[in-house]
Parts: sequence; C-alpha cells; structure tokens
Amino acid sequence: MESSFQENTFILIMVIGILIMLALALAFIIFANFSQKKILVEQMRNREMAYRHQEALLHSTILVQEKERKRIARELHDEIGSKLNVIFLNMHRLKKYGPEYPEIETITSEVNSIIDKTINVTRRISHNLLPPTLEDFGLTEAIKELQYSIQQAGDIKIEFETIEKVQRIEDKTIELNLYRILQELIHNSINHGKASNIFISLKTTPSEIHLTYEDDGIGFDNLQIENQKGLGLKNIESRAQMIKADYQLSSKPAKGMIFKLNKNEL
Repeated sequence: MESSFQENTFILIMVIGILIMLALALAFIIFANFSQKKILVEQMRNREMAYRHQEALLHSTILVQEKERKRIARELHDEIGSKLNVIFLNMHRLKKYGPEYPEIETITSEVNSIIDKTINVTRRISHNLLPPTLEDFGLTEAIKELQYSIQQAGDIKIEFETIEKVQRIEDKTIELNLYRILQELIHNSINHGKASNIFISLKTTPSEIHLTYEDDGIGFDNLQIENQKGLGLKNIESRAQMIKADYQLSSKPAKGMIFKLNKNEL
C-alpha cells in the first residue's frame, strides 16, 4: 500500500516537473519571439528614421540649391551682364576712331564679337538657373521656351502637348519643381538615353496636374538598384515628394522611358 502511494507520488512529481519544464520552455519561446519582434520593430524604426533623415537632407539640399541658383542668376544678370553691356557700348564708342587707326578697328571688332558671345552665354546661363519666363508667364510658356532652346542647340525633337486654355498653376514652388523635374528628365534623355525624340504633355485644372514625359532613348532597367540610386532620379523623387505628387517611371533597355506625374488637391 505504502509502495503504491510512493509510486503515485513519484509519478505526480514527475508530471509536475515535466509541466513546469514545458511551461518554462513555452515562456522562453514567447519571450524569444517577443524579443525578436521588438528587435525587428526597432530595426524598422531605425531604417525609417535613417530614410527620413536622408530625405530631409536631400530636400534641404534642393532648397539650398534653388536659393543659390537664384542668387547666382541675379548676379549674372545684374552685375556681370550690366557690366558687359557697358563695355560693349564703350567699345562701340572706341570704334568711331577706326577709320583713322585701322588697328583699333580690327581690335574693337574682335573684342565686340567676344563680348557679344559672352553676353549671350551669360544670359543663357542666367535663364537656365532662374528662367524669367517661368516666374513671369508660368510653366507652360517656360516649357515652350525650353523646347525651342534645346531644339535649336541639338539634333533632338521635342513635342509639347497641352490643353488649349491651360490653367495657370498659382503655386510658384510647384511650377519650379515641375520645371526642374523636366530639366532633369531632358538631361537624362540627351546625355544618357541618347534619345532623338521627346514627348511632353501637361494638363492642369484648378485642382489637378497631369504631366507625362516620354523619350525613344536606349532606356534602362529601372528595377535594378544601381539605376534607382542615381542622383538624378533621387532629385526627381525628392522634388515630387516636396510638392506631394505621385509619379511612376518605367523603362526597359532599348524601349525608351515613360514618366507620369499626377498631383491632386492644389
């Protein structure tokens, strides 16, 4: 009787011990899973913070770039441009003595030619940095001016399509960022895509903006990480985020590139 009681007691102790061990193992598993989840959440939070920090730095860099471009453009126009014009006028005054001194006439003609070219280059650089047409007449006219200047300078055709009575975008920050995005896309099409034809479509309403850009260049695989990290594409992404616009970019080797941007709630 006593032996049977001892056996039952031993079995009970064994069962309790096993249950305790199972409970401890279960607690350890739960704790490990909780710790792993906590570590993953923390890693994701750190990555998100790092991404936001990089995004903020890029936004800040873009704002600084625009401020510096504005300053340089005004200095080129107001300081260098005006001084070149004064020199140009004085050279014309000096040229009056040319008939008496042939050497002076030759020298003044050469200098005038150089000054004239320098004035044109200065004006072009100033316009690229801060297009006066964009500030004075809006994005549509600025795109037309950009279209004309690029077609005059190279062997590339740009087709620009817009609605007959396009709605002027009131927010100049949005206009400027859209213009810079187009400049970046055109730069990529010419210098990297080796495109011959570019198509741009702009449609605006009081509440929406739809921008489409296509080229027939050599294209690239936009799914590859190294292509996604290009500074040009990062600038485009950052500018789209700054104006709270959605965009899609698709490209394949030998298939050109298509870029579409949409912004609602102006």
